[in-house]
Amino acid sequence: MATTDFFNNKIVAITGAGSGMGRSYATLLAAQGAKLLLSDIDEDALTGTLALLCPDVSTSPNIASMVMDVSNPEHWLAFKQLAIDTFAGCHMLINNAGIEGAAQPTWASPPEQLQRTMDVNFFGVVTGCRTFLPLLVAQEWAALVNISSIFGFIGTPNASDYCASKFALRGYTEALMVELAHVHPQIQVHLVHPGGVDTDISRSHRTAKFKRRFLTTPSDEMCNFVLSQVQDNNPRIIYGNHAQKTYWLSKILPLTQLRKLLAKGLKLVDQDDYRKDHNGFK
Repeated sequence: MATTDFFNNKIVAITGAGSGMGRSYATLLAAQGAKLLLSDIDEDALTGTLALLCPDVSTSPNIASMVMDVSNPEHWLAFKQLAIDTFAGCHMLINNAGIEGAAQPTWASPPEQLQRTMDVNFFGVVTGCRTFLPLLVAQEWAALVNISSIFGFIGTPNASDYCASKFALRGYTEALMVELAHVHPQIQVHLVHPGGVDTDISRSHRTAKFKRRFLTTPSDEMCNFVLSQVQDNNPRIIYGNHAQKTYWLSKILPLTQLRKLLAKGLKLVDQDDYRKDHNGFK
């Protein structure tokens, strides 16, 4: 049963804390008495979150922050050191930071965009897990929370790089669950598959229609649910607009039928990228 004081005095590190679900996790956990380590690549956005949490964050003993690119291993080492220097450890890491990717079909998106999406959404989480594990194993209770997506279950048009990163993260996290349960069972591992949550991840003009129609679940609602499931030690967390529906369709429908269903999403994308004479086919 979830309790309101569960996270009191727990040390929680959150990436992508400047907006969206990252900001929601920070504000909800602060209200429950957690000690926070916050990071974001956008300094202004991170400052905005800090302003919501404390009028003068420089005097708060319960909040520390740094500007951070999760794809940079050196930044992760600095984030770990911040945890040690400020709180002498960490109980929970929420790998929340992510990017939307190219928002174009495979043939229209540059190879460097695929690399960047994987570096942030997949390798950034892998580096975070490996870097923070020594801090988590030192605790009597600890948790890793990795944010995949319902696009970790299905491949959708205009999201091949994003889907690839979230499928990879799903496989990595499911394997990590088994491994840690064998050697350090006090570390809970959670794989989160948000549905359509109202965040700032979808910023491209190419995804404006998709955002209006799909990203509707409030981020506070999503994050409240995740935190309750962490308390209940539920390893797979599926929530948000279309989340459960998408999960079960991915399990039940043959791929031929699923492909036809997903093709309906093509009406929301830039049709210029789907010309038969597109340069990506030459």
